[in-house]
Amino acid sequence: MASRNAVAVKQQDEAGSRRRERMRAILIEASLRLFAQKGVDATTIDEIVTVAGVAKGTFYNYFTDRADVARAVGSNIRQDLNKAVDAINAGIDDPAERIRRGVCLFMASVASNPDKATMLSRLYDSGLSITGFGNAHLLGDIRDGIAKGRIDVPSEEAALHHVVGLGTAAMRHLLDTGAGPEVLRGEGYARDISLVLLRGLGVPPAEVERIVARPCDLTNLTVWS
Repeated sequence: MASRNAVAVKQQDEAGSRRRERMRAILIEASLRLFAQKGVDATTIDEIVTVAGVAKGTFYNYFTDRADVARAVGSNIRQDLNKAVDAINAGIDDPAERIRRGVCLFMASVASNPDKATMLSRLYDSGLSITGFGNAHLLGDIRDGIAKGRIDVPSEEAALHHVVGLGTAAMRHLLDTGAGPEVLRGEGYARDISLVLLRGLGVPPAEVERIVARPCDLTNLTVWS
């Protein structure tokens, strides 16, 4: 009897944990949509709970205030981005190509998930720190590229700013003008940005053409969307 009770209690705890995770995800998703549309400062808690379809008290069971949920939204986006970067770069040994594919992911996100793309572009308003958590993947590729002689830059910081600045500007341009299916395939505007990106990193011209000619089709990427 005691063991059956223990199992029942464990099952109840697990079910409760799953419900809490689902509710937290609902609140984060509602906040993401509103933050992308209006900005963090212009969004109210009342609006978040209305979109989420929950009582206001429920919000405070999970978050202390708007800044708290904004941090959760940012953290989720960065985690999703890192997973997506890992997915598209699996098996890619060339750091220059990995960097190019990462920037293509930034641009493709406008077509696959514009709300996350909008928030990501806003997160990178202050995302130029070389020690920033969100830049860990990129910095690793930059250092690997320098060590292997694949990229030639004056400094790691200059390379980081080049990639983040260009990637963020490209995202904002596509958010303003629209991103068609060619962006998901790394073609058109995405190809143009890739050329500028790699040339700015000091990749030899012949290598730039070779890298850009390689497929970068993110149409079926599910991790980010």
